[in-house]
Amino acid sequence: MTYKIIDKLLTPNPYSRPQKKLIGVRGIVVHWVANPKASAEANRNFFENRKFGKTGYGSAHYIIDLDGSVIRCIPENEMAYHVGSKTYTKEALSRLSTYPNNCTIGIECCHVDWNGKMTDATYNTLVELAADLLKKYKLTADNLWLHKEVVGWKDCHKWFVNHPAEWKKFKELVENKLNGKSTTPSTNNNQLKSNDQYYVIKAGDTLWEISRKYNTTVDALLKLNPNVKPEALQIGQKIKLPSTSTSQNNAKSTQKTTSTSKLTINRTLKYGDRGNDVKQLQEALNKLYFKCGAADGIFGAKTKDAVIRFQKVYLPYEVDGIVGKRTLAKINELLKN
Repeated sequence: MTYKIIDKLLTPNPYSRPQKKLIGVRGIVVHWVANPKASAEANRNFFENRKFGKTGYGSAHYIIDLDGSVIRCIPENEMAYHVGSKTYTKEALSRLSTYPNNCTIGIECCHVDWNGKMTDATYNTLVELAADLLKKYKLTADNLWLHKEVVGWKDCHKWFVNHPAEWKKFKELVENKLNGKSTTPSTNNNQLKSNDQYYVIKAGDTLWEISRKYNTTVDALLKLNPNVKPEALQIGQKIKLPSTSTSQNNAKSTQKTTSTSKLTINRTLKYGDRGNDVKQLQEALNKLYFKCGAADGIFGAKTKDAVIRFQKVYLPYEVDGIVGKRTLAKINELLKN
């Protein structure tokens, strides 16, 4: 298990944690929080505040954060109010129960926009958590449900509802993980040959991952695709790839420039800051092809612009030009590769 579960159980109450026991686990239901960029903690607290009886019923067992960590709100043997409805689909009534809350585990996913797009970290944890739960309860990927598949009327999880092929691919990933196979779907239509000139975006892609797959750099991809927004890649979108020779040259350059030591910065850096830690940051950004000019130790406009460009590619849910713990961690991760 590569993800971290944090127990922050809800206070027992009639509206979000009734402490009723499940009759068994017959399905795992996937949801979106319908609150872009909100953290798992914020959504957990929303469930907690339902105890006052002013915002109706609702909760889930797990919430996956934007960084891939998980908050457990309700024990798995207790019922959550995550698929309550006056009506249910015929399939849900047949395979689950007449009241599916009593036999399912709910997973809420944080996301970055109103389309329901998840970060790589959220998506990858969802695959792992779903597989772990299915294995624990001796179920298969056929026992994965979208909220909409249970109730019939609610567009939840919106990303998967609007991209049914991605829901199918997600279930393949989970099934492969259950069977101990590679987590790459066996039918990956986006896998291009080395001499292809375009790549088709799939769920969870980032420009960094694409650049590594094709031995190039993020900077090179952005130059070839000036209209592409790294923080808003769309499934099915085509991006142009560099020629093979250019990619090889970029790869060699990357190997030379990214072999640097880990940043030793112990404070948040922002516009106007000065010092050796700012100089470290500037050197790292330049080596990762997010050019910010001379490493002069002054966090000016060019450095802030480079940080924003970096965050748009790697941390699209945290684009503020401020170098905090997550930005530093991502830079260090890339410097090691």
